[in-house]
Amino acid sequence: MSTISSMANNTYMMYKFAAKAGLSPTGGTTSSSTLSGLSSSYAKAKSGTAALPYDESSAASDMRTLSSIREGYAGLVSSYTETKTTFNTEMKSTLSDLAGSAAKVASMSYDFSASDIQTDAAGKTTYSDGLKSAISSVKSLVSDYNDALSFFSDNKDVSKRASALATEFADTTYRADSYRAIGINVDSKTGALTLDEDKLAKALTTESSRAENLLGKNGLAGKAQSHVGLAKFQQDKVFPSMQSMIGGEMTVASLYTGRTLQNISSFVTTGNLIDMLF
Repeated sequence: MSTISSMANNTYMMYKFAAKAGLSPTGGTTSSSTLSGLSSSYAKAKSGTAALPYDESSAASDMRTLSSIREGYAGLVSSYTETKTTFNTEMKSTLSDLAGSAAKVASMSYDFSASDIQTDAAGKTTYSDGLKSAISSVKSLVSDYNDALSFFSDNKDVSKRASALATEFADTTYRADSYRAIGINVDSKTGALTLDEDKLAKALTTESSRAENLLGKNGLAGKAQSHVGLAKFQQDKVFPSMQSMIGGEMTVASLYTGRTLQNISSFVTTGNLIDMLF
């Protein structure tokens, strides 16, 4: 009877751990009746009041159930790993793009004049190559800044750090009036930026010092670099750890890779059961 008692006890303990984590073999809340039944079987087996309270069929059934739970946890861990990898890869790429465009705008030349904008006899306006390059650089900065803002805004519920970064990137609203004067409009609700290229061209050629102050290392580009630095500093901690996301369930999952499940499995084999009983 000692072997049957061990089978019942091992299986009961697995269910008990699952119940503690709020889980069940079927994916819902663990049934207290299931635990009570296993507990009762174990008690009877231990006391010898039941001839065969826990036979091979029962062991096989519980083994299948526990294996199903193990597979579920394996899928959960795999899903977490894949999601974290995807998140970190996208975050790294987004920050890298923004860092590059911000550095370009911070260091570009702002030495423009009215001569950089020409209007021909037909009324068509053209920009000098230098001015077109500057506008293109600012356009990339606006686009990359919006991408970073959207990334953290879309993922702000992932963690407190992600939420804080979303707030950081949305702080463009406080300089909305100043940005608007050089052709950059700010969405008052989201902080997202839109660019009026013609207005920017005029600002660069008529108010170059002001444009540099609002766009360069002391302006939008500098702000972007600061935000990127902050995000990179805590990049490994923005996506929560598996322990914080799954919590106590990790305790249960660890059991399924240990000797407990192997011990239960050995009892399912008729030969082993007979050998141990006799």
